[in-house]
Amino acid sequence: MKSTTNRYWHGSVLVSVMASTMNSSVLLAENLNNSANTPRKLDMVTVVGQATAGLDTVVTRSELDDIQANDLDDVFLENPSVSVGGAVSSGQKIYIRNIGEDMLNITVDGAEQANAVFHHSGRVSIEPELLQQVEVEAGAGSAAAGPGALGGAVRFTTKDPADLLRAEENSGAIVKGGYNENGAAYKTSVTVYGRDQTHRYSGMASAVLSESDNLEDGRGDDILGSEEQGKVGFLKGVVQLNDEQSVSVSYENLERKGDILYKPELISSVRNQPAPTQHNRVAWTLNYDWLSLANELLDLSVTLYQTEHEQERFIGAFYDGSVETLGLTVQNRSTLGVNEFIYGINFRDDTSTLHDVDFAQYTFEEEGTVAGVFVQDIISVTDQLTVSTGVRFDRYQLDDVNGQSFSDDGISPNISANYEFKPGYSMSLGYAEAFRGPEVKDAFKLSVYSNAADLEGETAKNLELGLDIVQGALVFGAGVFNTRIEDPVVNENPWDSNYFNGEEDIESVGYYASLAYDWQKLSASASYSAANTEVGDEKVTRYVYSSNAISVGDTLVTKLAYDPTPKWRLGWIMEWVQPIHTDTIEVDGQILTFEKNGYVVHDIFAQWQPLADDTLLLALTVKNLFDRDYFDHGSVEDLRGNAGYELISGQPEPGRDVRLAATLRF
Repeated sequence: MKSTTNRYWHGSVLVSVMASTMNSSVLLAENLNNSANTPRKLDMVTVVGQATAGLDTVVTRSELDDIQANDLDDVFLENPSVSVGGAVSSGQKIYIRNIGEDMLNITVDGAEQANAVFHHSGRVSIEPELLQQVEVEAGAGSAAAGPGALGGAVRFTTKDPADLLRAEENSGAIVKGGYNENGAAYKTSVTVYGRDQTHRYSGMASAVLSESDNLEDGRGDDILGSEEQGKVGFLKGVVQLNDEQSVSVSYENLERKGDILYKPELISSVRNQPAPTQHNRVAWTLNYDWLSLANELLDLSVTLYQTEHEQERFIGAFYDGSVETLGLTVQNRSTLGVNEFIYGINFRDDTSTLHDVDFAQYTFEEEGTVAGVFVQDIISVTDQLTVSTGVRFDRYQLDDVNGQSFSDDGISPNISANYEFKPGYSMSLGYAEAFRGPEVKDAFKLSVYSNAADLEGETAKNLELGLDIVQGALVFGAGVFNTRIEDPVVNENPWDSNYFNGEEDIESVGYYASLAYDWQKLSASASYSAANTEVGDEKVTRYVYSSNAISVGDTLVTKLAYDPTPKWRLGWIMEWVQPIHTDTIEVDGQILTFEKNGYVVHDIFAQWQPLADDTLLLALTVKNLFDRDYFDHGSVEDLRGNAGYELISGQPEPGRDVRLAATLRF
């Protein structure tokens, strides 16, 4: 079975719809006839079940609109393999199959997000209103996934003018206003877009303003430090040079500020008080694409980017930390007989900096680079058998803040096969490795941390087996996986600042299953994910392993969406997480006990177009319908029952939140 791939997908081997984690909206997705809901630059009819060699799931614009997504937790709500916990958005971190964002390759429009500015904050700052789709590749996989993809890859794609323009129009504008009852929050956005008569030039500009008071949990108590004000400016221009070549340039400036907790991933306490904090993300991205209509050897894409994450916070005085990244990705696709080769290079330069704003008494800085080359071959052996194999080589260089220099390199091979033993029924088996060398640390650690003199890179080894069935409107998938991170970079205790390679591996073993069916007006899906993640004989905790790994109870996500008429869309989403019963970990010679209670959370949504066309859209979403008081398993564990740890716990999740929004198109 031959694959159909797409020239715009940077850092992927092929576009594969893996039924094992398929959401119904990926297959069914047309929300109220709005062209912005159709996945852009992504051909969904491709190889199914290509274990470890391609895309697992796509979060569509339709899904983001259903839930009126405000933060990362909302973005990944329907994917049980992805965990994002915490009521304070700046403290949210991404985990795929329990492996954390420090071990993922994360990009926005191809620009890699190199590191968090502060280890108690997340790496990713994104405004969901700007997103067109999000792609998730779970586990070490394709050689084109990018450097350091030990636990997989996440690719955020922002909107293009083409996503907003109706077929018959050359200009337009969208004004949107929303109000969230929890936190008395509002968000307003204005987007203008257009193209010339020849459709050669197009562009868009967006501005988003938001403000929220402190949220309330399910008991009605304030979640201190969750207030926030946000401003986002976004510009994108696209030039179609000719029938084969195009260039796009985008600029994003995101600012979030407020009296935010010093450690936003933890509860408020006498040692963790809200303080003035401002976070900025500025990014420039240039993408060039050349798809030859006559030469199957030429399907070139180039991404050049510069990003800077900056955080200014008050800790007795004002301190400013930043991570600046300059990067380049060049990728080409060549079809030669039964082979489709994807090959290219990656380069990234990261600089982490910390300095005292008030007194300018000191500045700490370190710099690291990574350069890689990769090739992947997708081989259509027969109509039933597809084999994908590839390799990448990465070399890391780090000059750390203490004057030490580290150089390390590694080879990351992979091989997978998919066999369709009868029409619509296929089995896949894959094995992949990924390497990550020493990288810069977050800025706020530079004044205190050190690396062991013999620090080396980490290696992930991922084995997967999957079964996929696609029969008409029915899609079913199931699979098992084993991911092992060897030589993980850790510290002795969570508060220690010396980093070294741990003697024991991080191992995550689990399985997944999903089912989706479409009755045209009614669609239903259910996805289940289970993973047991341990180091040695101890269960992994976020408190100890921070952005590297967590433990999450078995998770089931179900969704029903009903479109009774073209003007109406109704839906329900349920997340059911099983408890993690009392377990123990050893920290600094002390045995700590913890458990994570299970929970069931229901969300509902409704959308209505009252006019004859799609000019006006009114939306209602109710998050946490029954006002459940609970702690997300993606948050820091509640260790308050242990002597000396009375202040260590993640924040409870927000209680019921009624969200109203109106969108007007001109």
